Amino acid sequence: MIIRILTEGQYKLEGDALVELDRMDNFLLDAVEAGDAQEFSRRLQEVVSLVKNRGENLPHSELVESDLIIPAPDTTLEEARDLFAAYPRDLTQA
Repeated sequence: MIIRILTEGQYKLEGDALVELDRMDNFLLDAVEAGDAQEFSRRLQEVVSLVKNRGENLPHSELVESDLIIPAPDTTLEEARDLFAAYPRDLTQA
């Protein structure tokens, strides 16, 4: 799966890392639904870190359509509400 982190670039994530992202991402969506800004910020940082540390960073010169877009690491809960309106709950099923 090709994942874009806004302002950070694109990463290719596969296998166990994708399964882990799916699990972590659900906690992120829970924080958005609960309106918990502190938990949202913590979970977003975890998701961004996982993608950056376990994904393969694609060169900026390589143009590939993203399967998933994750907000920039400094996104606020208020900004995220609209971004996550159509966000898939189960990434491995999307």
